[in-house]
Amino acid sequence: MGWKAIGQPTVRRQRDKWVVRVDGIDTETGRHRPRQLGTYPSQRSALKAARSGSVQERVATRDTVGWLVRRYVASRSDVTLKAREQYEWAIPHIEAGLGAIRLDRLDREDVSRWLDDLAKAGRLSRRSIQICRTVLRAALADAVEEGLLRRSPAARVPTPRAVAKPPKKKEVGAWTEEQATRFLAVCADHRWAVAFRLGVLYGLRRSEALALKWDDLDTKKGTLRIDEGLVAVRQGAAWSNAKNARSRRVIPLDDETLRVLVRHRKVQAEERLAAGPKWEDHDLIIATHAGRPVMPRSLDRALEILIAEAGLPRLTSHGLRHTAATHMVRGAHDVGELRAVADLLGHSPDMLMKTYAHAMPESTRAVTDRIAARTSAPNDV
Repeated sequence: MGWKAIGQPTVRRQRDKWVVRVDGIDTETGRHRPRQLGTYPSQRSALKAARSGSVQERVATRDTVGWLVRRYVASRSDVTLKAREQYEWAIPHIEAGLGAIRLDRLDREDVSRWLDDLAKAGRLSRRSIQICRTVLRAALADAVEEGLLRRSPAARVPTPRAVAKPPKKKEVGAWTEEQATRFLAVCADHRWAVAFRLGVLYGLRRSEALALKWDDLDTKKGTLRIDEGLVAVRQGAAWSNAKNARSRRVIPLDDETLRVLVRHRKVQAEERLAAGPKWEDHDLIIATHAGRPVMPRSLDRALEILIAEAGLPRLTSHGLRHTAATHMVRGAHDVGELRAVADLLGHSPDMLMKTYAHAMPESTRAVTDRIAARTSAPNDV
């Protein structure tokens, strides 16, 4: 007798115990047949078990799409914690539409219909649907390499053009130079002013600013090393290496930013004395009053408050980076300076040109003006 799950594990109370069950069907008779996966002394332990990999493996019948995707995600030990969370988030969305289908019976129409259903349901954004599609395609491609499939049914299935869920209202693209200057003046006395300054002037990512350590600062050379990140995850935050080789970089700092860092170090030394034995020495430039790492959401809340005080258009921490990059691109005079901007941001030159193409028209006009000036000059005889 065959059996396959048609839902996710649920937790129910049964007398003085808690049980984990999952709905399913008998694949031979088609009859509804729930299955009990375990009994636990408390609701908390039952919920923990329901979310555990061992229970999920029992739910996902072998050689089905659900089994393959869960196995693939569990095997990805080479990705960041943030990426793993995205993969795990996609699993139930894949299982709900395709999980019970046997691998040898999955076809292109199944994948296309599933994606269309996600797009029409109005619950997921285009970006979320793309994540689900990416995880499914990667798992199927892995199955092809392993010999479980001859070819991937999802290889050529595109993301639906129309998605019912409207995109989020975009924030203002970038502040003007006057707005950025006003913001710096308002946040100058804030204890995390250094993070905001590095974001709006040098384009540091939020994760990069929060991971900076005093050991990364070279006051003699006037440089700052960037090679780690503190990224937001479900549990709060987690340390990670830089996104890629380009993200690991050393940037030169202007004199005023160096002075701001030196003043901040003196203030932090006073906080350390005040905290006494409660101080946790992580060598962090941006830290709490007890020396602990600052959570990304805490920095975001502080940023919102400062922006409101300054009366400026709303920007996220990524918006600060976008502002810095936009003005650096607009101020570049040649290809060499554009390459330097890419290095400062930790971007590839190609990515820089694609992402900040909106800043190019002014540069294009400057070039054509110089062409006009050159062609209108008197000819040498």
